[in-house]
Amino acid sequence: MRFILKPTAIGTLKLKNRIVMPAINHSYSTDGAVPDRLVALYKRRAAGGSALITVGGCAVSPEGRSQNILCIYDDGFLPGLEKLAAAVHRAGGKIAAQLYHAGGYAKTQDIKEQAIAPSEQTSRYTNEPARAMSKEEIAAVVEKFAQAAARAQKAGFDAVELIASAGYLIAEFLSPFTNRRADEYGGGLENRAKFLTQAVRAVKGAAGKDYPVTVRLGGSDFVKGGNTSKEAVRIAEILEENGADALNVTGGWHESVIPQTTGELPGGGYNFLAKNIKLAVSIPVIASNRINTPEQAEFMIASGMADLVSLGRAHLADPDFAEKIASGRLEEIRTCIACGQGCYDRRFSGKDVLCMINYETGREGSVPGAPSPAPKKLLVAGGGVAGMEFAVRAGERGHKVTLWEKSAELGGQLHLAAVPLGKRDFKHLLSYQKAMLKKLGVTVCLNKEATKESVALFQPDAVILATGGESVPPPFPITMDKENVMAAGDVLTGKAMPGREVVIIGGGAVGCETAVYIADQATLSAEQVKFLIIHEAESFEEIKRLLNSSSRKVTIVEMQDKTGKDIGISTKWGVKKQIKRLGIKELTQTKVVGVSPDGVKAEAPDGKSSIIPADTVIIAAGAKARDKLAKELAGVVKDIYIIGDAKKPAKIMDAINDANELAAAI
Repeated sequence: MRFILKPTAIGTLKLKNRIVMPAINHSYSTDGAVPDRLVALYKRRAAGGSALITVGGCAVSPEGRSQNILCIYDDGFLPGLEKLAAAVHRAGGKIAAQLYHAGGYAKTQDIKEQAIAPSEQTSRYTNEPARAMSKEEIAAVVEKFAQAAARAQKAGFDAVELIASAGYLIAEFLSPFTNRRADEYGGGLENRAKFLTQAVRAVKGAAGKDYPVTVRLGGSDFVKGGNTSKEAVRIAEILEENGADALNVTGGWHESVIPQTTGELPGGGYNFLAKNIKLAVSIPVIASNRINTPEQAEFMIASGMADLVSLGRAHLADPDFAEKIASGRLEEIRTCIACGQGCYDRRFSGKDVLCMINYETGREGSVPGAPSPAPKKLLVAGGGVAGMEFAVRAGERGHKVTLWEKSAELGGQLHLAAVPLGKRDFKHLLSYQKAMLKKLGVTVCLNKEATKESVALFQPDAVILATGGESVPPPFPITMDKENVMAAGDVLTGKAMPGREVVIIGGGAVGCETAVYIADQATLSAEQVKFLIIHEAESFEEIKRLLNSSSRKVTIVEMQDKTGKDIGISTKWGVKKQIKRLGIKELTQTKVVGVSPDGVKAEAPDGKSSIIPADTVIIAAGAKARDKLAKELAGVVKDIYIIGDAKKPAKIMDAINDANELAAAI
């Protein structure tokens, strides 16, 4: 890792390495001020070795706020900002404030008035109308950016960043999709960029020409009628000409129907956007979006695609990302798995941002980390997510932990979770937990089942049951040949191969993701597509047709009124898009009453019965807790605890939370 650790500079700001934490709205502030909780979070990241922490967005004006966002439009916010900057500095980091105006993305409930934008618009993000700004209002907002920069400088921030991406006000001026003005702020690209260049120059005027100013720039809007990567390059050139000190290149708008950060996007999938701009300007370029591993980050810099890397959710998952690289502890990095459950799902639901795989995120300083005053001999039964997580956290506190796993490998349901499209990064969690078990000296015994007899012989002080869940038996008769009726888990692990005409019973996350997985299997692979394009073996139109045409006929049958109800808000739309692309049929409010050699017998909402033809039936109808061992151990061990799916089948985040909270309590 010789490239990512090299010192660099943004203008006059010297940085100890090339790792940047970008602005994330954690939704911790209810009044615009900096809460202590946020100070603790950023102080922890700075202590973890990252060179530059960017905080925000920080609203430059009341009408530019978003829900639970920081504000910087009044001196009353200075005390909190000063405290934050000082904390980051004491921890060894540098800090920048992202200057933010939501524009047409502002919601009436947040600003108590109608949102403003370059032109009248109703965005797909808010579904609320915004009014066009007058020239006087434009000048006033430019001045507010300048005042906010001066305020950030006064608070001790080392730099500021203007957000000109994602569909917020500056991006709306830049884009012909939202800027239909007929004056000097509309029309050609040079005119559409005028609001941004005026803001950059005003900020420089207020804070001094040597005060570093960066711009968060979309490498492409990924919105029909918006700017493409070609226009983004020209905007970058204009920004360099007008004094910007660096460009932080990200993806598209919030209302884009192209995934920006979910697991569907390959790691480093938008590196070409940064590369395009890097080749056109001489100021530093920071690459963003789905750069989660040290290897991806190092490649970006080594190959000349960027000068620095911006890692957002990677810092939520592991605050010590940079320090672990510097000390050569790569296997100990808790790599972001792009699940979106603790961050985006919570943020878009109006909740505070946490992290599915890092319980301490958002709880810095409040989670007991001190060694236990009375270390115990603990036995963990089950080596899935919950069992491994507990073993790691209890091991950190000094307990003597032994983990028994009845199968030949650790991981449990993680092996299934990592198979569907966009979820390959889930394997990173397993790698991290295994590395930490080894580091902490946890005794791991595979092919070892916990029974009343074996536990009694082992004589632990306490037993932690993390034995997971088990499938719920179907409540209907099955007369189809057993080899043609299979569990979703067996399909995902490759133990069973579906045929051509498949019915999946159960339309939750598992059913939907399994449907997409098996339908996509019967299209072109990524390797095939690359081969066909390189050698021009087929036209682009034919390749696209083959990609969207599955030879499998897949039907999902679900009793509820909608499928995918348990899929997170940030990823559900992507799964639904894939279902539509692959022609998967969804039958909702439909009850399965039997499975025969002819197919699946189902009852429609009107009570009418029909047979859905199938040569394969996949069961994805839920699970129940596997907790019977608790009753068997009564009287054998004084303390018995149940965590994860053994307590109640739920999400990985629930298993992680259970494990951490119990480890902190013992």
